[in-house]
Amino acid sequence: MKSDSPSTRSDDELLRIVEAVLSEQGFHVETVSEGIDLVLAENSYFVVAAAAMNTIRDLILAEPVAFEALAQRVKSAALGPKRWDTYLVLLTQEKSAEDDGVTRDLFAINYDTSQLRRIAHTGVDPTSEAVSHALAPFVEPATSSTTAAVQPDALHSLLDALISRGVDRELTQRAITAFGQGATLDDVL
Repeated sequence: MKSDSPSTRSDDELLRIVEAVLSEQGFHVETVSEGIDLVLAENSYFVVAAAAMNTIRDLILAEPVAFEALAQRVKSAALGPKRWDTYLVLLTQEKSAEDDGVTRDLFAINYDTSQLRRIAHTGVDPTSEAVSHALAPFVEPATSSTTAAVQPDALHSLLDALISRGVDRELTQRAITAFGQGATLDDVL
């Protein structure tokens, strides 16, 4: 490839982490080189292509190349409704400086929703946590088994609070039960 080709400046370390994060999320993942190194990933909800570049300038230059590669793939596949949930994610470790031109270019990438959505992130550290944060729309939120045990049922808490404030226990219980079944206050009274 030419020395000025964006693919010569791909950030392989970030791409490997992107591949690992999306694989852990249940995506079918493949790595391709179509003018630029891309991680292509698909699950039952999304189609995602990710490119990682060494600099912001390379990220901006890579966007049209990566877009075209993904657009061609999307056109040739039977995606059904997922066609509308196709994303191009562009990452770089370089932190964005206060440069109006760069800011405008990144803004233009992030707000261009023609054909597919684009997400450009700068300052992404080469860690699973940072990459997961950059890929947040596609990463299932972490759940804690202790959270459910610590937080009581909201209706049960309401029941306790009303009774502690002097509301009749039987009436409160009927109201909470009726609410849980979709009844109205008139049905309770």
